Amino acid sequence: MQLRSPFENEPESIADAMVDRRRQAALACCVVMSGLIALAIATGFAQPANSGNDQSDFMTMSLEELGSVKVPTVTGASKHEQKTTDAPSSVSIVTQEDIKEYGYRTLGDLLRSVRGFYVTYDRSYNYTGLRGVNRPGDFGGRVLINIDGHRLNEPIFDSAFTHTDFLLDMDLVERVEVIRGPGSSLYGNNAFFTVINVITRNGRSVGGVEVSGAAASYDTYTGRLTYGNKFTNGLELLVSGTYLNSAGQEKLFFPEYSSVNNGIAEHLDGSEAKSTFASLAYRDFKLEGGFIDRRKAVPSAQFPPFVIFNDPHALDVDERAYAELKFEHHFEHDASLQARAYYDHYRFDGTVPLNNNAPAPGPVTLNHDLDHAQWFGAELIGTKTLWERQRLTVGGEVREDFQLDVSNFDVSPSATLVNSRRREFSFAFYGQDEVTILTNLALNAGVRYDHFSTFGGTVNPRGALIYNPWRQSTFKFIYGEAFRAPNAYELYYVQPTFKANPDLRPETIRSYELVYEQGLGDHWRWSGSLFLNQIKGLIGQTSDANGTNFFDNLDQVEARGIETEMEGRWNSGWRTRLSYTYTEARDTATDQILDNSPRHLGKANLAVPLWRDKVFGGLELQAMSGRRTVLGNHLGAFWLANFTLYSRELVRNLEFSASIYNLFDRKYADPVSTDYLEDRIRQDGRSFRVKLTYKF
Repeated sequence: MQLRSPFENEPESIADAMVDRRRQAALACCVVMSGLIALAIATGFAQPANSGNDQSDFMTMSLEELGSVKVPTVTGASKHEQKTTDAPSSVSIVTQEDIKEYGYRTLGDLLRSVRGFYVTYDRSYNYTGLRGVNRPGDFGGRVLINIDGHRLNEPIFDSAFTHTDFLLDMDLVERVEVIRGPGSSLYGNNAFFTVINVITRNGRSVGGVEVSGAAASYDTYTGRLTYGNKFTNGLELLVSGTYLNSAGQEKLFFPEYSSVNNGIAEHLDGSEAKSTFASLAYRDFKLEGGFIDRRKAVPSAQFPPFVIFNDPHALDVDERAYAELKFEHHFEHDASLQARAYYDHYRFDGTVPLNNNAPAPGPVTLNHDLDHAQWFGAELIGTKTLWERQRLTVGGEVREDFQLDVSNFDVSPSATLVNSRRREFSFAFYGQDEVTILTNLALNAGVRYDHFSTFGGTVNPRGALIYNPWRQSTFKFIYGEAFRAPNAYELYYVQPTFKANPDLRPETIRSYELVYEQGLGDHWRWSGSLFLNQIKGLIGQTSDANGTNFFDNLDQVEARGIETEMEGRWNSGWRTRLSYTYTEARDTATDQILDNSPRHLGKANLAVPLWRDKVFGGLELQAMSGRRTVLGNHLGAFWLANFTLYSRELVRNLEFSASIYNLFDRKYADPVSTDYLEDRIRQDGRSFRVKLTYKF
């Protein structure tokens, strides 16, 4: 039976269709968000009153009383623990409780729920963007992802893995710190738009053995075995392994290939992932490491016109591993020293079946990308508090990418298209000063110098003036600069439809942001921000007059907008979060809105205790306005809902969850890069997952 395109029944007027979809999405989100707000506020007002929350008495409070106001903490914003209100950025914290009650399967699921973020999927990789910038064809190099402070972005593609290729099982995550704004003043390369710091669970939080299993749509099965403990001698151990296998969708329809198998890719959406993670801590020392091997079949046929559609050889394999030894000691008089040394490994093996005689029939040629990177490095950080009003942080880092191999070759007939063997070296020095000017006024200022063997040096500062005029009120005036260096893929990649560009220069950004954060009683927090990002030399994928793709430094881009969020949390288990982001991101040379750049993002979350503290319901809504594809076509607005039922301790030591994703089976698509003949790829409809975790 022939499948129909999901776009066949669109109204004849594209403009009318877009308006209709926008109205539907906006109306649905407004109705549901209003209901959630009303319900959460009613619940909040039902809590016992606390006379100590009168904001008018801020000026009479002591420093001890001010410090007692409960505010989440973050470690990644300044490389030490501090309140989010003291951080030189706008910060979101997603907890382990959130992960369980909203049913987040991957880091990408989690980021989709965070204000300002949106994630696209081309049925091979997730691509993370925020505040209007998510260029089809790059792999997330403007987003720096860390695990316990260890950089995960690799130097071949700068990949910010957030799908099943993310190294860590989400069950091992204690919390995720989302730190917006340029972070190159502390982290250097890739800390362009944001730093995402994933904090792992420790051995004592496991306290024995955990066994977890899940079954989901598309014949997807996951199993995890974890052991963790803290022993009487102070040694703390955690070790875990996870296996995932998914058949994927049985049939996927691509109308652009309707002449081949009626445009249907069959049994080409499967994936497999094997991962391990371990940490060993004793006194001031911690040894940590992880490994993942992820294999994903590619149904969407990359690199037209030579690609062969519906061929089972199309496959992407990513292998990522790291090991880090860390020493951290806290001295008297508020001083600390941290040193770490690390080794990292990344390998990519991609197979594309090609017909070099296309469009005429011809023999199949298997083309391989085989890329391998290894690197090691070390970092030293010292902090000292001076005169009780100043905290100074200084550090240095050195790194050697001793293997950067990028190769592309045909198997039969044998032909080598690219065989690049390189190594790179970099070092950096940085400093940050946090000064309390007045009781309610602080300055956080830092700068970092990075030197790369490929293009030389770059200096990136960041400064934030943080003002607390009233109790639970914080204003932040933030300025930052950051860079992203061109990676090996962008510099040297060659394919039948791709050419290298070794003259690429780093991208740079200047960011201005005004943030207002307000606590409202014991349970509510509101935040709002105005931002302006000025980007120069943005690296994007384009093509020449012959249709050959390559990467180039594009003209300056400006992204400006506004974000607002209301969050409520209660000890009874009720939680809600509502956010809205408006962004206008333009290429200033053409005055065109960027492709894959939605102006509007709306999100709503509500977690409700259904029975005591044992059964919870988690509802999540996400809405996105229309976007332009790389070919200049338009995708309409859409909204979707996810629902999770989660229980704990109904049976001793047992956790259970059942989730439905895209609850109302909404039809929508994501734009993709010029690597594909199609400019959009349809996303999954309604799907489910059930999961059991037992603790011994």
